[in-house]
Amino acid sequence: MTIQTCAARSGPTVYAYADIRWDGPRFYANKNATILDGAKVRLQIMASRKGTDPVVTEHDFQLKDRLETATSGGDRDGHYRTPTISHRAGSGAYANAVLYLNWHKDERGYEGHDYKGSPTV
Repeated sequence: MTIQTCAARSGPTVYAYADIRWDGPRFYANKNATILDGAKVRLQIMASRKGTDPVVTEHDFQLKDRLETATSGGDRDGHYRTPTISHRAGSGAYANAVLYLNWHKDERGYEGHDYKGSPTV
């Protein structure tokens, strides 16, 4: 799975989206296998500061159904681009993404996986 975040600025407003691509497992015998109990990507706009960068806005986008959808041959490759989020932010803002996966019946809940943020705008 790869996630590329993009950010752009227009005046004081920062816009961000995430481009998500995956090459999932192939289950020939079962086109509708349940792999996950939940999956989402959290897209954030961060303010670049000295020390820890604060989140100025964020939005979750559900991925479970997209990740589990298979072709007739059982292939689970795919692509999703999130809608754009925006926020009025000072100079030095960037986009960041966290992928949350909750594997089917592992009883561990959502586990977060951080992805590299976009360049600062």
